[in-house]
Amino acid sequence: MGRLWGVLWGAVAIVGSAHADISSGAPRTPNGMLWAGTTFQLRASATANSNLVAQSDAAQVQVGQVVRWEWRLESETALSVPQGADAVFRVRVVNDGNGWDNLIFGLARYEVEGQQNWTIDLFENRAGDGQVSGSPSVNGAGSPLPPGGDMLYLVRMRPPSSSIPTDGASSQLLATPNGAPQAQVLGEFIAGVVRSASVPTRAWSYGSHTNFTPATLYQGRLLWMGTDALGNTIIFRTRDAVEATQGSDLGNEQIAYGRTLRNFRPTGFSVVLGDGWFTGLGNQLIRIDLPRVVANSTSSDPYTVVAFPAGVLPRLDLTPLAANGRLYVAGSDRRLHAISPDGVRVGQSAPMPASYGAFSTDLVQIGRVFYIGTNQGWVVQFDAFTGALRTARRVSMQPIHSLAATLMGRGLLVRAGTRELYALHPSQMSVQWRRAFTEDLVSPVVASAQSEVGAVVDKQGRLFVFHTRFGFNMPLYPQLVFGEQQLSSASIAIVRRAGRAVGYVYVLGQLAREESSPQALLRIVTLENPLNRLEYGESTLHVGSRYHPNLLITGTQQNSYCLLTSFRAETNGGTVAGIPLR
Repeated sequence: MGRLWGVLWGAVAIVGSAHADISSGAPRTPNGMLWAGTTFQLRASATANSNLVAQSDAAQVQVGQVVRWEWRLESETALSVPQGADAVFRVRVVNDGNGWDNLIFGLARYEVEGQQNWTIDLFENRAGDGQVSGSPSVNGAGSPLPPGGDMLYLVRMRPPSSSIPTDGASSQLLATPNGAPQAQVLGEFIAGVVRSASVPTRAWSYGSHTNFTPATLYQGRLLWMGTDALGNTIIFRTRDAVEATQGSDLGNEQIAYGRTLRNFRPTGFSVVLGDGWFTGLGNQLIRIDLPRVVANSTSSDPYTVVAFPAGVLPRLDLTPLAANGRLYVAGSDRRLHAISPDGVRVGQSAPMPASYGAFSTDLVQIGRVFYIGTNQGWVVQFDAFTGALRTARRVSMQPIHSLAATLMGRGLLVRAGTRELYALHPSQMSVQWRRAFTEDLVSPVVASAQSEVGAVVDKQGRLFVFHTRFGFNMPLYPQLVFGEQQLSSASIAIVRRAGRAVGYVYVLGQLAREESSPQALLRIVTLENPLNRLEYGESTLHVGSRYHPNLLITGTQQNSYCLLTSFRAETNGGTVAGIPLR
């Protein structure tokens, strides 16, 4: 490279310059640089008013090597593959220098909890066909390339065998040019594996029975009811606690209560408080005496009706809240009614103004405040101890679909209508953020009790996991977890098992089909890497199955379960599927 300088003296300009004698046939690279090693003569000269006044002797100069590389990604950086397949990522490097050169490669890897179950390798694809087969592996130096030459490198991430649990893996491809002090990251890649899974343990109603209400737990044991076509209902329970299951029978053995309940078709929610099992019968709330069921006391029906004020009906379509040793049930009179464990109504809240509409969501508690939504777009606060109406905010002109309290009660998530999501400050009820979705949402909004994430599912089967304080999608979300199949409804639970570094999203989806041919599917998605998931298909959830939306989590221990209650299936009566927590 020449350097110019000048001096002005009177009217005479003296200018110095350097001249190189380079042959027109000197070799140049595709980008126009002289090849490294090219020699030429260099002379320095001085001119005054265009007249040569001095010139140096010729000096021999040799072109040094310029080390410069370009690279580009030629594949996605995140891949989900079926079991038995490899995730292959493609990176092309180009020698943009002026001499033959090569790179020194390295791979960095990461799996949660210090695991190293994935096999991660680098290959040099000399054929340029993008295929690992026939490509030599690289462990250090790549092949030398001429100026302008390029090479395709393949990072292959192979999942472990299906018997080895995994949460996916990530890797970095690093390259160090000659003479460089440190490596450069050429690409960061993440992969997950999609595996089929089967339900390992179940509880069954009789073949002719339908489970009209979800199963529940009493002292760790499972309780459920099966009803035949004539309205005869049998109460079932497991012999042992669900978390003591040893084989394919949930709770190791099922025991039928000795008295059949005639003309008894339960409906609505299914909640245990103390020794009482609360559910619906017709339009009434009833309490089943569980000690009598466990003792197989059959002298009379083991249930009583919970009395409400004249003209008031319990909202059996809205799940009540168990808190403060009471069951808080929404009423048709726009009040919350407090029920004691023995089935006695012991109090009621102040009435909600009629202009707010009717209750439309399950109850949520944060501190000493109950929250409930209405079909006119209001979110209403009730004092949990006095029952007083504290405040309310009209969030939307559409009905409120569901509410969820975020981690440590820092916020309240609100799903309004079919496509809106809000986060409210729990005390002032001010809007912290709002999101509008492009497709209809088909699940309630949920929030993790262990981290600042929430989730919803839309009708396309896309799982959205987002930051609850700011509303943005977490990395790699949304994910299409049900393929191309559309959903009519979905339920979600976010759980991290004790002792685990990662959490999981349990998604139960009901396919959008004719009412006469329902079908449910389950996905268990690694929260931090949604490319990795388990899929429970039609056969293991039973063909023609329709499930209650409740995901019953028994705990967060190694032997805990996610329990799913089906109404019935094409060739099976109602069941309760036991899915071990991951």
